[in-house]
Amino acid sequence: MSNVLLFNQYYTVEEDSQELILASLPLNLLNLATYLNANGVSCSIEELGMFDFNDWITDGKRKRCGKSNAEIKKIINEKKPILIGLSCMYSRHFQDIVNLATYIKKINPKIKIVTGGNHASSFAKWIVGMGMFDYVVVGEGEETLLELSRHLLEKNLDVSDIKGLVYKKGRKIIENEKRRLIWDLNKLPPLDYSLVDVKKYAGLSKGSIYTMRTPVLGIMSSRGCPGDCVYCTVRAVWGRTWRGKSAVKTVDELELLHNTYGINEIGFLDDSAAVNKKRWGEICDEIIKRKLDIRWTTPNGIAHWTLDKRLIKKMKKAGCYRITFGIESGNKDIREYIHKTHSLAQAKELIQYANKIGMWTICTHILGFPYETKEQILDTINFAKHSGTDFAAFFTLSPQPTSPVYEDFKKEGLLNFDDIFKTMKFDQKKYQEMYKMLNEEAAPTMNFDKDEIKKLHLHAYRSFIAYRAMSYLNPIRILNKINSFEDFRYTAKLIYTGVKLFTRSFLKNTTRSILYTPVSKKRIPA
Repeated sequence: MSNVLLFNQYYTVEEDSQELILASLPLNLLNLATYLNANGVSCSIEELGMFDFNDWITDGKRKRCGKSNAEIKKIINEKKPILIGLSCMYSRHFQDIVNLATYIKKINPKIKIVTGGNHASSFAKWIVGMGMFDYVVVGEGEETLLELSRHLLEKNLDVSDIKGLVYKKGRKIIENEKRRLIWDLNKLPPLDYSLVDVKKYAGLSKGSIYTMRTPVLGIMSSRGCPGDCVYCTVRAVWGRTWRGKSAVKTVDELELLHNTYGINEIGFLDDSAAVNKKRWGEICDEIIKRKLDIRWTTPNGIAHWTLDKRLIKKMKKAGCYRITFGIESGNKDIREYIHKTHSLAQAKELIQYANKIGMWTICTHILGFPYETKEQILDTINFAKHSGTDFAAFFTLSPQPTSPVYEDFKKEGLLNFDDIFKTMKFDQKKYQEMYKMLNEEAAPTMNFDKDEIKKLHLHAYRSFIAYRAMSYLNPIRILNKINSFEDFRYTAKLIYTGVKLFTRSFLKNTTRSILYTPVSKKRIPA
């Protein structure tokens, strides 16, 4: 039995979709559950997602990647919670949250339901107005959820004094005073990993072609980002702030995961891990000091302007073998538009330095900003090719309704989801259209329709793979990466994967025609 039950959401995809979504360790829920239990409120986490690609079920015209309604009902009847929490981070998955909340109310209408996260924080009043959600936590959740839980345990339904909460009183929607962020993350209790099946989540990395060691798990050593990128939704919860755990507290967590749960590789999932260079260097020093035998990466990307050569060298010594650099655009005008004005020359210098000392590098790029021209997209592709990065990831822009860039798409009449979020009703057909746009298709821009963006996206990969394949004929580039048998094995695995990607890429239809369309004239407005 638990007073509070937190569900890690299942996801659904179109019935004919090739995409299947596996479960991932819910660090957000783990933070909440740890905090509640440490403060005397019984809280548990239940995973509704799936751990095996064969476990999906048909849910109407969609495939559900996770537990059935019957299994969910059994969990609720066994746990008997007074409050169920559902995390709502992204707009594209909100339909699944709505369907689950509706089903929970059908099982037991007396159970209170609360949601939070990026999407929920941005559309709190609308969500409460829908009827199936009793509360929305706006911003950071620990303190608000604890106070709400205590009120409900005391059968006190007057929640007007709880900061950071939106709720309905009669027909009126009430938005309480905003809650301040927890500035000192070191005061939070250490994450209680016994609340989840760590080995099951970590086991999903088994057989991965991208990791050097297994099992792998992700952690967050900080919260938020001071950046102002137009496509980002992080500010909905944390604003433009950044707070980090101390080096000792961070490495304590790494040591626990390695020694207790057998985790051999860590991914730092921070939005901006190295904002505080001193702290980031101290984390590396602490790993080295404790002789902690782990490998680690920065899969969510790290801002190149927060790094320097000395710090990269220290990262390598501490076990980091791969750095992901968030470049996003190789064009000066687009970088100004997205508020990433830092030097590309400095980024290129650091990428090449990391390669030189034997690290692997990945750069991420985004194509399809609303005013982006063909020449600007080609600048990004060319930067990727000539930056020296080992791998390049190209994404088509997904203009989330909670992001500033969405407003430009809306202003230009390219898309508009506002009617979905402001009617206090849930229109499944309209929501499906939005889901498809955000999750499965490219958004049209002022210069390209969605099919042209998709062709440019394919060309970006083909062009990069062809260029990089030639560079790997240079044995010096490969030998720089190999300092142990483990390095050799990982390198061989990546080369094998690269050959497969190269072959697969050039078996598809050519995208040559898109590169010879007339030069686009619509540019970023002054």
